[in-house]
Amino acid sequence: MRQAEALADDFCRLNINFDAIYTSDLTRAKLTAKTVKDKQETTAGGATDVPFVELDLLREQSFGAGEGRPFGKKEKGLSLVAHYAKGKFPALHTRQQKFPGGESLDEMALRAEAVIDGVMRLELLKEGAEGKPRTVAVFSHGLFIGELVAAITRRDVEYQGNIDIRDLRGMRNTGWTRLEVSLKPESDHASQSSDIQTYFAVRLNGVNRHGHLSNLHRQKGGIGSSTHDPAQKDIRSFLGGKQKSAPAVSNVIPRPKPY
Repeated sequence: MRQAEALADDFCRLNINFDAIYTSDLTRAKLTAKTVKDKQETTAGGATDVPFVELDLLREQSFGAGEGRPFGKKEKGLSLVAHYAKGKFPALHTRQQKFPGGESLDEMALRAEAVIDGVMRLELLKEGAEGKPRTVAVFSHGLFIGELVAAITRRDVEYQGNIDIRDLRGMRNTGWTRLEVSLKPESDHASQSSDIQTYFAVRLNGVNRHGHLSNLHRQKGGIGSSTHDPAQKDIRSFLGGKQKSAPAVSNVIPRPKPY
């Protein structure tokens, strides 16, 4: 809870007020989003009655039968089906692989595209109709956030960012990333139809910001003392090895567009 409160305080300090908030329906993301919303609505100058929308599309990647189980190496001569029958889950190495009943990275990327077309496109159209910028918050989870940011940048065919989106997989709890997104002029009319892909102009302006955590001691159980959401167990056991923090924007050598 303290991390969520520190994040809310940081947004107030930076004078960031949200016109709409979208959040995963899982407990951790929803708690953080609600804390930010409440802080904004009780702060002088902050917008009140901010739209607050829960979406299962914003959930973390599902590992199906592998949820909460440690991964290991694949045994030579043993099929994946045989591994699963023995309760063993070898690490996944491609974007197409998934555990029984789970979701692959490619399938999660399709879910990210659905968020873009069902949420972002409508918010950008609303921005155009109102004639003023809108600031929208999306509260989700580490792996899905990486896929969503990658999907957004793919909508900008001229994207020249110098950050590999895959580095987002090492994001801190309540760390946040800021994107400035606008409709490409030639997309204004086409974007009225959900059957035509909308193209964006994208600027990635800060990755894995977590300065608000600098004075907090780490607590067990995720955000504050919150327990795990029974709808989706802990996935840290699948992220073996030390996770890299996302590099600073000014210190990154330009890389090819991710994925």
